[in-house]
Amino acid sequence: MEEQQKKKHVLFVDDDPATRRLFGAKLGAAGFEVLYAEDGDQEFEMAKRLHPDLIVTDIDMPHTDGIQAVYRLRKDPETQNIPIIILTNADLSVTAEKALKEVRGAEYMPKGTDLEAFVERVKKIIG
Repeated sequence: MEEQQKKKHVLFVDDDPATRRLFGAKLGAAGFEVLYAEDGDQEFEMAKRLHPDLIVTDIDMPHTDGIQAVYRLRKDPETQNIPIIILTNADLSVTAEKALKEVRGAEYMPKGTDLEAFVERVKKIIG
């Protein structure tokens, strides 16, 4: 019996390259395979094509923002069950907070979260 497990894939979505590098490096060091997208349109396309184990997405991005992308992902049968962490610096408006509560399987974390705590949350969600 083979002991080696398949690496878990995390799709990390943010329009800021420095944020992608910082969080991606931490996830990679923890043993996750990290895929990257820069906006909600890429997020949706990559999620449909690659079926990651988890999506970590920013809210405030050009083109399609993170909330719109999450709604699209939840409506599509191929992507509706992928766990999502919304990672943002944005002060959540009442509308965004309401949207988050309506989106099944999405969690919220501020970008200022300690990177170790972030990785532990990812491990808790997808092992």
